[in-house]
Amino acid sequence: MKQQSEESQKGEIEFRKKLSQQQITGEHFFEDEYDAESIKKILADRMKKTYNDMASLRAQNIPLSPYLEIGAERCQRSLVMENDLGANGAAVDISFDMLKSCDHYKAAFNKSKVPLRICCDANNMPFMTGSVPFVFCYETLHHFPEPTPIVKEIHRVLSPGGYFSFNEEPFKKVLHVNLYNAEKAYANKPAKRSKVRKIKTALDIFFAKKTCNEVDHGIIENLDISIKTWKKTLGLFEEKKVNLHSNAIKKTIDTEMFHPKNRGKYLLAYLFGGEISGLCRKAGHLNVKQTAIQDALICPLCLKNATESKLTPRGSSLHCEKCGNSYPIFEGVAFLFSPEKMAELYPEINRN
Repeated sequence: MKQQSEESQKGEIEFRKKLSQQQITGEHFFEDEYDAESIKKILADRMKKTYNDMASLRAQNIPLSPYLEIGAERCQRSLVMENDLGANGAAVDISFDMLKSCDHYKAAFNKSKVPLRICCDANNMPFMTGSVPFVFCYETLHHFPEPTPIVKEIHRVLSPGGYFSFNEEPFKKVLHVNLYNAEKAYANKPAKRSKVRKIKTALDIFFAKKTCNEVDHGIIENLDISIKTWKKTLGLFEEKKVNLHSNAIKKTIDTEMFHPKNRGKYLLAYLFGGEISGLCRKAGHLNVKQTAIQDALICPLCLKNATESKLTPRGSSLHCEKCGNSYPIFEGVAFLFSPEKMAELYPEINRN
């Protein structure tokens, strides 16, 4: 299974740093990215959707705490979990600058609490096996060469009987040929379009290759994850309800992927592509303990050596008694990489 390369990880860190600076401090790096006002409106919409999604899960007696959010970016969704849903958990991302920006958006959206923020590699998450009852992500899994290694890691940290919710991930469209580059996604341009522009937009669905500044920086935008791959990846879970959504025709195709009676809708979704979302449950009996997410943290170096050792706070760091390694907490963000990976990705952060 392919894993995210070091080059791609560095590109993501650099891009997110520039984007954060542009949208918070006003520095100018990109002509075609959302500005501060636009991104705040987008985040507000995402937060509203997150609240509705999570409130629906809670109504189904699915525990939301302690939680783990993968690919948390600015932590806008974790802010909803902490402040509006009364949950306790951790927001993880490989971008320190995005995690740090949570403080800015906490103030912007008048929130009082922030999640535990962990800068780490999703391929090796520093959480104890079977320790977290609820894991979720939005628009994250397609930033890797394959979703399988990340989902395996999610499955590992999930408690027996725990739940994994994912949303807004792409699946491959068969009726598509890359004939030209589309306009860059996420551009801060007026929404109004002429009739000619609308026709071109419709054609883009079938003939345009998606472009964005993320790809220019080496970040993976894997839009070719087949339904077959998704089925295989999610086969780890005992129970799953997975929906395919396709908007390439006037009527939205919405069908459950694993339901045998939905073959007609399934075929249309297969041809047109779209988004996939779902709720999966790990085998076992869920025994939710109201423990702090901090109690699930383990040493990345010991994890790399196939051992799980708990971390304890020590000043402005987290310390492993077993191997003696310490991990810095800088500007409210804990860096939990193995020493080798830390030196590769964040050599400027003081580890002492």
